Amino acid sequence: MAYIQMTKIYKIYPPNVVALSGVDLSLDKGEIHSVIGENGAGKSTLMKILYGMIKPSSGEIMVNGQRVQITSPLEAIKLGIGMVHQEFMLIPSFHVYENVILGQEKSIAGFIKKKQAANHVQEIIDRYGFKIDSNKLVSQLSVAAQQKVEIIKQLYRKADILILDEPTAVLTPQESDELFEQIIELKRQGKTIVFISHKLDEVLKISDRITVLRKGQKIATVENKNISAAELAKMMIGRPLSYQIKKSQSKPKREILSVENLSVRSRKSDKEILSDVNIYVRNGEVVGIAGIEGNGQYELVQCIIGKIKPDSGRIVINNADVTALSIRERRRIISYVPQDRKYVGLALKATILENLIMTHHLKKEFHKGFLSLNWKKAKSHAKDVTKQFEVIYRDLDEQPMVLSGGNQQKVVVAREFSLGSDLIVLDQPTRGLDIASTEYIHRLILEMRNADKGILLVSADLDELMQLSDRLYVIRDGRIVAHFDPNEVDAHTVGTYMLGAAG
Repeated sequence: MAYIQMTKIYKIYPPNVVALSGVDLSLDKGEIHSVIGENGAGKSTLMKILYGMIKPSSGEIMVNGQRVQITSPLEAIKLGIGMVHQEFMLIPSFHVYENVILGQEKSIAGFIKKKQAANHVQEIIDRYGFKIDSNKLVSQLSVAAQQKVEIIKQLYRKADILILDEPTAVLTPQESDELFEQIIELKRQGKTIVFISHKLDEVLKISDRITVLRKGQKIATVENKNISAAELAKMMIGRPLSYQIKKSQSKPKREILSVENLSVRSRKSDKEILSDVNIYVRNGEVVGIAGIEGNGQYELVQCIIGKIKPDSGRIVINNADVTALSIRERRRIISYVPQDRKYVGLALKATILENLIMTHHLKKEFHKGFLSLNWKKAKSHAKDVTKQFEVIYRDLDEQPMVLSGGNQQKVVVAREFSLGSDLIVLDQPTRGLDIASTEYIHRLILEMRNADKGILLVSADLDELMQLSDRLYVIRDGRIVAHFDPNEVDAHTVGTYMLGAAG
């Protein structure tokens, strides 16, 4: 008998959006079960139903043979179900043990016995081999350690089923390997793990069974025996997917971007965020920036686009010093895909047409008279680029919030890549995208490279950086600590520099 049995789960959003259509999922005690699918396939909806975050339209859930109604995360926790979200829910100024016991505090006469609580949390940490000090402040922990704290929170609540949503999205290869060891240890101790990931090599590395969803329906549940990533991908998207990125030898001739001795201090703490950073990008090449999140790569991008003013150093684009130029002035010479497509890349309350014409509207060819925009030309342009970049939409007058995540990203990419700028700055361009959308964005990046554009690529996905980059910088604590040809190093070597473990 299955430990968890979800049967004929439907979820329909008014008026007629079918998120899940009769999905079955069974989880055995002590197994690692991966749930995979494209964005919009229904995996997050299914997991949120299991965790009590949303209510199914119909269907049945059995836990240990008993039918249950999971109406809230609190009810799920009572049933031994815990979920670790991709976005951490920790208070940085609290100690590890304080974050773990938050909402579950045991007090005597209104007072919490802090030492006793810290010791109890440390016992759980030691039992599962997490190697963390329960008395340490969360703000002092790495991203990987913070993720472990989220898992420890669920173990403290006596979770027997752990749902892990994209747990390796921002981890180095070494950190991912360590997490896998701890997940396997949890399995040894009888825990059931639901593993959600877009990285099929990881799914194959760690899973006992794999359930594939596509367009709200279950395609198959398979044993992880003699099955390949290509076969899983075909089940996910309904067609074969090419895993090989074919990249010709780059032949750059001139420098597009030069960042020289760039330093930035925090206005809040006076701490140096960037320290004497020097990088360059030439035409016809992809230059990657690798680093654990929070090590200065975001601030570097913001300096380049003009949002942050550096304390010293300069930025040169096409032999012109742009350090003092405004964002608007730089928009004429830089294409920029930000890491937050919803709130920075897009204006969600504007139309798809308006989003596609932004920045283009600064060009004379889109003007009709002195002030007015030539909307006929704007609409023609929007139709051309949506066709070229394969954006799926119903009407240009709709808002981009009705689009899937992949199509929202395509709108941003279509607008930016069609600007014709020599320099393209990409900050996490495939974050949150499924493998088909990711493959498409990768192809576009290489097309731009082959069209002699200079591309600066910042990504938390080290595999993506290794595959696409012609040169690769590693940033740590706001400093460039290494500069590689990706063909001459492996991901583990780069990860060592990212962690600060290289000598």
